Amino acid sequence: MVRLLTLALSIFAAVPAVASTATNTSRLRAEFDGAMSSYDTALTLRDTDPDRARQMFRAAAQRLNSIVAAGVTNGELEYNLGNCYLQAGDLGHAILHYRRAERLIPRDPLLLDNLREARARRITNIEPTRRSAVLQNVFFWHFDTTWRSRLIAALLAYALFWALLTARVIVRRRWLTVSACVCLVLTAALGASVGLEVWHDRTAPGGVVTAMDVVVSKGPGPGYQRQFKQPLQPGVEFTLRERRGDWWRIELPDGSSGWIDSSGAELLVGNTL
Repeated sequence: MVRLLTLALSIFAAVPAVASTATNTSRLRAEFDGAMSSYDTALTLRDTDPDRARQMFRAAAQRLNSIVAAGVTNGELEYNLGNCYLQAGDLGHAILHYRRAERLIPRDPLLLDNLREARARRITNIEPTRRSAVLQNVFFWHFDTTWRSRLIAALLAYALFWALLTARVIVRRRWLTVSACVCLVLTAALGASVGLEVWHDRTAPGGVVTAMDVVVSKGPGPGYQRQFKQPLQPGVEFTLRERRGDWWRIELPDGSSGWIDSSGAELLVGNTL
């Protein structure tokens, strides 16, 4: 069952920070209010007129997308975009926006429930390799927190390291030395985690198939043979490994790879190869 969240007012809290003029602020507020109206209307029509409800959910998504295009970065905004697309039956864009929200609010229980629900509805379901699952379980702190929170924790650990080291010079206690070493290890681990995520986003960003019947080819062009017999359907997640013009070489969760037309998919972040 899909867990719905009425469009949160906290979404709009970030708008004034990116709006340069009062006119822009008013325009974005109007888009937000229009999205709320369309979303609420769609909820009332879900059972009596599902086709009309899907149209209204899409209308709400379009308005929310205009706020994103204005530069607003907000986990609740992306979460509700995912809700709108999921209710509209667009699994590709639903999973795309849930994954974007996950980067900002990774431990939100409603988000995780809805992402799980969207994934369960996919026609093409590709299971990740065992190695990938193990890595996510072992390094859960890397995947379940934002890079900003890890960066702040790394800076705090680094500051505490120097404070303990200074105290060790004044008061020679073994526990001060041990604590300083622990802080140094934490600083290194958290710093490496942040660096790895930034590097990964720039060199091998994740993405989601958003179009129907996306053919995977053996090379970057329509003239190559198919890599897989069956095309990919919306919601399939991948990692971008290479880019040649409008063609992407993607790696799927099971380790297989091939080339797709980039028009049939979107990336989780704006950075590309």
